Amino acid sequence: MPGTFTCNHCGKTLPRNPRIKKQSYCSSSSCQNARRNTTNKAKAKGDKASRKLRQARNKRWRDRYPAHRYQERYRATHPDYATRNREKQKERNKKNQKESPSIIVKTYALSRQPLRDGVYMGFEVKNEKIVKTYAYASVSQQQQVIEAHFPQKPG
Repeated sequence: MPGTFTCNHCGKTLPRNPRIKKQSYCSSSSCQNARRNTTNKAKAKGDKASRKLRQARNKRWRDRYPAHRYQERYRATHPDYATRNREKQKERNKKNQKESPSIIVKTYALSRQPLRDGVYMGFEVKNEKIVKTYAYASVSQQQQVIEAHFPQKPG
């Protein structure tokens, strides 16, 4: 029965304890804690009574030590923290606000619009900054070519 085994938690290869038939964890405290946690999770997952007991125990603890009370006390005793947090939240709110962009970034917004007879309608860009100017230039050149082929009748 003696031999070696590899610990499931730390991964070390160690000599097997002859008194433990299916040893898979070494004797270090961190590995034993991992073993207990794994066993408890498996037990709680499969056993409804165990899960209900744990939930009741956690609820009693939360009722005795509510988190919002701790936060209220901390803010009351640390006014600098509360002020700083308020200012940082204002900055985050400003950063996250969406404002309507006055910049045309998407080149397809400048694409030509076809009319019924196959001629393309022009477009106007007023008070806008065009980020990709080469896209606008190519569309303008195409517009000029179309106008050369289909001159407008004097009105």
